[in-house]
Amino acid sequence: MAKGNEAQLLAKTFRGVGYRVALCTTSAMAAAEFQQLPFLAAVMDASMSDVNVAQLSSRLRESGCTTPLLALCDSNHYQDRVALLDAGADDVISRPYAIEELLARLRVWQRRSSMGHVDAAGDLLCHKDLILNTETREVQRAGTAIKLSVKEYDLLLFLLRHAGQVQERQRILEAVWGENFFGDANILEVYIRYLRKKIERPDLEPLIQTIRGVGYLLN
Repeated sequence: MAKGNEAQLLAKTFRGVGYRVALCTTSAMAAAEFQQLPFLAAVMDASMSDVNVAQLSSRLRESGCTTPLLALCDSNHYQDRVALLDAGADDVISRPYAIEELLARLRVWQRRSSMGHVDAAGDLLCHKDLILNTETREVQRAGTAIKLSVKEYDLLLFLLRHAGQVQERQRILEAVWGENFFGDANILEVYIRYLRKKIERPDLEPLIQTIRGVGYLLN
């Protein structure tokens, strides 16, 4: 949430490093955007008359959204930064700032969301740019909706809940198909292939890694 040349510069910079960007000029617009799609972070210009940090934070938290709010401010006085943090901002950067520092702050939030983060309501599982809603069974990758079959969804859900951990083939079969499954021995490989076709693209980082002789890893 910013205006003028700074907003365009930030948007161009964020897009240049692979982030999807939505530009908003008011707290109401931002709250509406958050109802449509999940975001890694909200970067707001706290000096804008139409941006109310406390109001936006309250509206987002009431709706169950835990997206971090990063406020840009004109003051170097610690009292002003403390006031913004108390109002609901998760982080504050004072002008003038280096764009590299701002990008570094975003990478911090990205690393945290990459650890299989579950939101406060318990409905969203997030891993990097992959988001799964356990209540609606909706899946998105880099902002694009992905339609999965029942078993594809169950398999992805299991991998997401164990992101970063190598899962043995037999354990995956028992968790997704049941302990008494006696079907095709290659069923797991078939569904891994189905998942890869749907959630992986040439322009995106591969997520599902085969651990030869062991099983699979949501990397």
